[in-house]
Amino acid sequence: MSQADGQSERYITAKEVGARVGLSPETILRYYREGRIPGRRLPGQVRPVRFLWSEIESVWDCENQLELGDVA
Repeated sequence: MSQADGQSERYITAKEVGARVGLSPETILRYYREGRIPGRRLPGQVRPVRFLWSEIESVWDCENQLELGDVA
């Protein structure tokens, strides 16, 4: 689904990101906390972290996984 189609991109979970890049959800959340990948805390009582795949793709090199400090 692309924004060019007039549809907004769906937020995905750490589990979904992890499945796409071959890492555990815990690692994805750690990368988020370290500022290595972009994400958002959604409003609400629990405030879950969600990601946009287009933003992950923009910083993720699947051939060479991120090194500490790659994302400012």
